[in-house]
Parts: sequence; C-alpha cells; structure tokens
Amino acid sequence: MTRPIPQEVQGSVKTLFNQGCSLRAIQKIFPDLSFSVLSRYRKKFLGHSKKHAKPGRRSKITTQNMNYIERNLRNGNLDGPKGVQCYHAHMGVQMILRNIQYILKRKGFKAKRKIKTNFVSAENRKKRLVWAKRHRHLTADDWRKWGFSNESRVNMWGSDGESFY
Repeated sequence: MTRPIPQEVQGSVKTLFNQGCSLRAIQKIFPDLSFSVLSRYRKKFLGHSKKHAKPGRRSKITTQNMNYIERNLRNGNLDGPKGVQCYHAHMGVQMILRNIQYILKRKGFKAKRKIKTNFVSAENRKKRLVWAKRHRHLTADDWRKWGFSNESRVNMWGSDGESFY
C-alpha cells in the first residue's frame, strides 16, 4: 500500500479537480505526485462520473459561430465556403478553404453546381411568348419539319437520306 499524501495537499488537489484542471496541470503544481496517484485521487474525489474530453485537436470554430454560419448560409447572407472564410478572417481565425468545406459538408451543406440558363431579356421574352402562342396548335409531326439549334447551319439530311431532328 502506498503512503497517503498530506491532508492540505489532498484539499488543494481536490479543489483543483473541482475547478476542472487536468492531471498534467496539477502535476506541474505538485511535481512529487505521479499521474497514477493523481488519477487515483481523482477517482476518489469525483468518482467515475467524470467525462473525459474528446480526444483530438479542438475545433477553431465554436458552436456559437457554427450556428451563426449555418443560419447565414441558409438565409443567403454568406456566400458558401469563401464567405465563411472571409467571416473567420474578420473574426481573427485563419482557416484554409479545404477545412471549411469539410466542416460544411459534415454539417449537411453539400456542394451543388449552379444550373446555368441562357439570359433572355424582357423584350425577347415577350417575342418568344407571342411566337409560342402563334404556333401552339401545331402537332408533333409539324414540329419535326424544323430543326432547332444554336448553330448557324443545321444538316437535316445525312448522306444516307435520313432526317436528323
């Protein structure tokens, strides 16, 4: 059996454990106490209900900041990972874009390509609508007579005489 440590040391160690100090921090204060002795006294004072911190590196983004980022991404105030990176730089936290993308992906923000549509001016939209209303009575066979393309020349008849539309 190991010899017990003095009562005043036990009291100060107990207060340090209640404040949430780590074993390493307490061992720096009391270098003559080993980690095994300190962990034994931690179990004695606090019991087994003490939750240990999650292993690994702590996140640079706090939960409050993450909630703020999520809300602003959904509202459209932040423009994707680049906007989040600018927000963090403003807050004084430097993060590379890849890490921000990884965090956003974990939170459920998946990257999607923007669906590109051709620009149609208001004047051209009116002309298209008039044209469509004028030709809405045509059947599918009538529509096959024309070839629609964005090219200036359309080859409707191949070398074998087949029509391509």
